[in-house]
Amino acid sequence: MSALLVGALGAGAGAGLLLIIRGLRPRTVSLDRVAAALDRPGTSIAALRAGELDEPALAGVRATIGAAGLAVMRLAGMADRPKLTEALRVLDRPIERHAYEKLLAAGAGFSFPVLVAAVLAIYGVAASPLVVAVVALGLAVGGFFYPDLPLADRVAARRQAFKHAFSAYLDLVTILLAGGAGIESALEGAADAGDGWAFAEIRRALRRARLTRRSPWEAFADLGDELGVNELTELAATISLAGDHGARIKQSLAAKADALRAAQAADLESDAEARTEKMIVPVVVMTLGLVLFIGFGAINAITDGGTSQFTPTSAAG
Repeated sequence: MSALLVGALGAGAGAGLLLIIRGLRPRTVSLDRVAAALDRPGTSIAALRAGELDEPALAGVRATIGAAGLAVMRLAGMADRPKLTEALRVLDRPIERHAYEKLLAAGAGFSFPVLVAAVLAIYGVAASPLVVAVVALGLAVGGFFYPDLPLADRVAARRQAFKHAFSAYLDLVTILLAGGAGIESALEGAADAGDGWAFAEIRRALRRARLTRRSPWEAFADLGDELGVNELTELAATISLAGDHGARIKQSLAAKADALRAAQAADLESDAEARTEKMIVPVVVMTLGLVLFIGFGAINAITDGGTSQFTPTSAAG
């Protein structure tokens, strides 16, 4: 039994060391794989630089698990929820990848109690199969729903980041317009000057508007509806109103940029105040613990009579 346990630990340590060496070793990506990845929609240059191209075998395994997870989600009626679709659109994540994470978490939750029961069985401790099955099924269900928990916070952070980038984009557009550029060249030039997913979305919207022969403001309104960013929709309405009344677009864009900066400053201030209020809780707990520690000694001394009893023997000593 000891030899079997030592062999299992050695195999696990060897596998872990192999994975560490494989992770630290730089991977070379062939040119044909890079070209094939660039042909797929949604693949950015930043992802290629970060080495996010999967090996063909690993990509096939992920695709298979993702398809199985998507089938489970469709059976449970979870694949067509509008909130999930909007959240995945904001995060720029395909639903197959989300289903892959859900099924992988469910498998990890199911296998954990089974492995614990197997280890206990090695040491001669028998676990009830019914208890193991119930715990495994419960953890599997919890693991399946676990990837949905951080989606709301990630979407909120993503939208906040887009608002910051969009405010900088409007500043660039205003500068280009002040330099004598046209409205379309200013919009496209400012979009090309930035990097990141927010500027990529803006460039995609402008390209879609150019190909469909629509105004950029209509494309911004559609993008605002897709991402759930009201500032884009409000900007489109403001510019449309300014165009109808002959107002200057430059002033409208500058006013919208100022409004965005003011709103971001207010959000940062409120977030700082909320974090400051949260810091009060541990301070109060520490103060309460100190008061209880000091008060316990005082109460203990009072209940014991204040001082120890005085005896002639101790006085003579």
